[in-house]
Amino acid sequence: MLRQVVFLVLAALAAAPARSGDAPGGRVLFICTGNFFRSAFAEHYFNHLVAQNQKLPPGDPARKKLLWVAESRGLDLAQLSPTQRAARMSAFTVARLKQLKVPVPLDAGARPAHTPTLLTLPDLERCDRVIAMHDPSHRPMLRRFIERHKGRVRDPQALLERVTYWNIADVIPTLAIPLSVPQQAERALDAVQKAVDALFASL
Repeated sequence: MLRQVVFLVLAALAAAPARSGDAPGGRVLFICTGNFFRSAFAEHYFNHLVAQNQKLPPGDPARKKLLWVAESRGLDLAQLSPTQRAARMSAFTVARLKQLKVPVPLDAGARPAHTPTLLTLPDLERCDRVIAMHDPSHRPMLRRFIERHKGRVRDPQALLERVTYWNIADVIPTLAIPLSVPQQAERALDAVQKAVDALFASL
């Protein structure tokens, strides 16, 4: 029940208008290719850090003034296989979240309630911080995304410059990489977790 309450509160904050000052409303948007593995982990782990932070006494200097909330989106959901779409979230992501004791909301069918969601222009425009997981692949994808919406964007370059790029590669099942898929997943999730920790500490 507590996990469901936390999830609903965070979802309500995500739907509410952004605010400034000391009021709740700071938003972080994590972007990857399929919103299935890296960005999904970043969203749920970040929101867990928020929930843990809110348990601190109101006078604690470590308690964040802004009640930040994370969302995540994908740039190309067509790259997801039917099996991935049915699973909704990578098994590696779910396992790491459980290892960290991060609640993973489930639907009535016991699948992750998270659903891979395609990035929209309003997603970019309304979030306070925008982070793309992999600079080499996501920078050109975001440029193409903005180009497709150029008639609706006043300053495309300014919008692109709002994005921070990490350099965390996706899992690639190929013999060209000396690491197995589970090893690649572990390395990527280690990097995302470390980067999210640093981001949260800086807010």
